[in-house]
Amino acid sequence: MEDIVVLKVAHIVGSLKIGGAERFVIDLCEVQKNNSIQPVIISLGKPGEALEAECRKLNTPVYSYQNALVIKLLKVYFLLKNFTVVHIHTPHALKFLSPLLPLLTAKIIYTRHGAAPLAGPHWIKLHKKANAYTNTITFVSQEGLDNFQKTHHWHNVPNLVIDNGVLIKPIDKKLATSNRLRIGSVGRIIPLKNQIALLRAASMLPMSLQENLELHFYGDGECLSKLQDYNAKQNWPVKVFFHGMVNDRNVIYSSFDILAVTSETEGLSMVIIEAMANKIPTLATNVGGNPKLVIDGQTGYLFEYNDDEKLAKLLNSFADNSHLINELGEQAFSYIKSNFSLEATAKKYDELYQG
Repeated sequence: MEDIVVLKVAHIVGSLKIGGAERFVIDLCEVQKNNSIQPVIISLGKPGEALEAECRKLNTPVYSYQNALVIKLLKVYFLLKNFTVVHIHTPHALKFLSPLLPLLTAKIIYTRHGAAPLAGPHWIKLHKKANAYTNTITFVSQEGLDNFQKTHHWHNVPNLVIDNGVLIKPIDKKLATSNRLRIGSVGRIIPLKNQIALLRAASMLPMSLQENLELHFYGDGECLSKLQDYNAKQNWPVKVFFHGMVNDRNVIYSSFDILAVTSETEGLSMVIIEAMANKIPTLATNVGGNPKLVIDGQTGYLFEYNDDEKLAKLLNSFADNSHLINELGEQAFSYIKSNFSLEATAKKYDELYQG
């Protein structure tokens, strides 16, 4: 019998705080374990972050270090010497590893999960250096690839778009009812995500709808206090919940019936993919990879960035129309199942690792 070659892959993430890219890496490792791959996750964040416990629960080896920078670099270097592939998932991780790149013998895969061009002088200098040591760069959206190449010109390195995928395991969720309209927002609460737009849109709704409206915010970040202050000043009947950082996806996706994504830019949003895989339609800004997921009128609806009036109209269209929510949710699930399974994504990465 021919021996099976087991690839050892080290996934490098900036942290294991709750985020779409981090969750994707954890789920990707689950699939890779069944495909003759031994994955580990190296987190450059602090030990004990939210998703580290999930890695251990799934028996995925995870490493994080409390040490000073030089000691941390040395520990990571001696660990990476044992791996066939080093898969870097954030520009911050690339920055940390930059002194080690000339010393590594492993194949280097660099994935950009966001669409920002990284046009600052320090990012340009970093990527100019990393270009010489990277075997392949991948993107989760065409916009991300185009923005990156306009700034960094990595035309000598294979570059391609690989869609993120999701494990197709929908939670046991009750169908939406006409009693309340439950809207969710999931992600870092930072200026780029622009969650304040959801509150502004809600303020435009008629009082009869506000009385039956719930807004659920999952996440944390520098703009949280701004959202809380806005909510406090409204003196309205809308029920607004700030849940903070929640790790359990069953808890998150069972608490609302429609996802709202108000970002200025997106790659291929794992939050949208996960919501749709749980039969939740999405209202999303017409940016980045969002139109690839949100098929207008079929799996949700699109609106332009900062168009609060259009978002309010879309919210209003779902009032007393739970049938529409459930219909779009079923179509969203079918679309994700057919086009964005994690098994298909893992196969494409495996081909890169082996190539």
